[in-house]
Amino acid sequence: MNLTITPNFQKSPQINQRRSNTSGTVLPNSSYTLGKDTVSFSARPKAAENLVSNTLKEVFRTSYENKLPAYEILSVKFMDALESVANKLKDYGVSFDRPYCEQGAVKKTDSFLSKFIRSGATPSDQIRATLYVENPYDLDLISNKILPELKIRGYEIRLIPDEVVGTRVKSKKPDFDIRLADVPEEALKALPEELQKSLSRPQKSGYEDIQMRLIDTLSTGKNKPPHELLIVFGKNYAAAKHNESYYVYDITRALKNVLHIAKVEKPELHSPARRVIDNIAIISEQLNNFISKPLFINAKNLDFYKEEIQLPVEISKANCESLRGLVEGIRSKIPLHYKAELTKVNSDDFKPELEKLVKNSQEFKERKDKTVYVEDIRNKKNELNKQLKEHKNEDMKLIQAIQARLTETIEKYGLKS
Repeated sequence: MNLTITPNFQKSPQINQRRSNTSGTVLPNSSYTLGKDTVSFSARPKAAENLVSNTLKEVFRTSYENKLPAYEILSVKFMDALESVANKLKDYGVSFDRPYCEQGAVKKTDSFLSKFIRSGATPSDQIRATLYVENPYDLDLISNKILPELKIRGYEIRLIPDEVVGTRVKSKKPDFDIRLADVPEEALKALPEELQKSLSRPQKSGYEDIQMRLIDTLSTGKNKPPHELLIVFGKNYAAAKHNESYYVYDITRALKNVLHIAKVEKPELHSPARRVIDNIAIISEQLNNFISKPLFINAKNLDFYKEEIQLPVEISKANCESLRGLVEGIRSKIPLHYKAELTKVNSDDFKPELEKLVKNSQEFKERKDKTVYVEDIRNKKNELNKQLKEHKNEDMKLIQAIQARLTETIEKYGLKS
C-alpha cells in the first residue's frame, strides 16, 4: 500500500489558541509510504500548487540527490575502514556485518526530506553504519582501541555547538552519545574527559546503543558530511532494531510527528483533538510494552549475556482489538475536529482573528497601505479553509496507512487464539 502526502514548507497561520486549537508552529505536510519492502515511511512530494513552496522543496530534493553519488563513494570507503577495524579487533569481540550495513549505508532522498521536514534541521546521518561490540560497556575498548583505529584511517569525532550565545558559538562538544542502561561510573573513567559527559538514557522503547558522528579528515572539501556510527550488542540486536522500526516506530512516529490533529496545542478537554492525543499515548505505551521492550531485552540476552532466556513478544487477542479500536477512534475523530475548525473559521466571531492574521502576515507588513480590506479578510479565510481541508485529507490518508501497518504488526505479533 502506497500513500503520498505533499510536504509543505509554509508556515501555518497563527490562530488564537483558546478559540481555534490550531498550532502556530511550522506544520509540514509530510508524506509516508507504507510498503512491505521498506522499513520506514518515505516522502515523495507531488507538484505543489504554490510555486515558492514547490521551488523550496525541489531545491532541497535536487541538492541532496546531487550529493548522493559522492555519499555512495564515501560510504564504501567508510565500510572498508570499519571492516578493517573489525578484523583487527575481532579478538576483542568487535565484528562488522557489511551486507546489513549496505542495506542503508546512505540515507535515501525521501527519508532525508522527511526527517528534515520533521526536525527543521539538516539530518546528520546521511552516511551511516553499525559496528557490533559484544560488550559496549567496555568503554576502554571504545576509547583505546576502536577510536584510535578509526583515527588512523582518517575518522575523528565531529564537534558540534555546545554553548551558543546569540549567533556566536562559545564552546563545542563531541557528537558522541552513550545510550546504555546502568553504565558503571568507573567505566566512564576509561573515556577521555571530553567524552565522559556523553552519558544519556536508553530510549523509552528500551533501545540501547552508543552512537557518534565522525568526520572523514582525509576527504576533500569544506562541508564534509558526518558519518554516523552506531555500536550495538550484535546481530540479534540489529535484527530487533530493524523489526521494531518497521512494526512499532514507524507507526508511533507518524502518529506523533506527522498527523496534523496530534499537533494541536492545549486542546480542550473532551475535544476530538484531546481524544486523539490520548489514544496515541495509549497506543505508544502498548506497542512499547508488548513489542519494543521484549524485543530489545531478548536481543541483549542473546548478544550480551549469552542467555537463551526469551520473553514473549506478543499481543493478546484482547489487546489486538484494543489497538485496532484506538486507531479507529483516531480515524473517527479526524472529521469531527476539522468540521469544528471550519465552522469556527467561517463564523462571524472569528473575524477579529482573521484581521489579526492579516496584520501579522509578511505581505501586510511589507506593503505601504496599512488598511485591512474586506478582500484581505476574505482571502485569509479562504486560505485557512483550504489549509484545513488539505490537513483533513492528509490526516485521513495517513491514518488509513497507519491502520494498514498496524494490521501487519498484529499479523506478526498478535496471538491467534
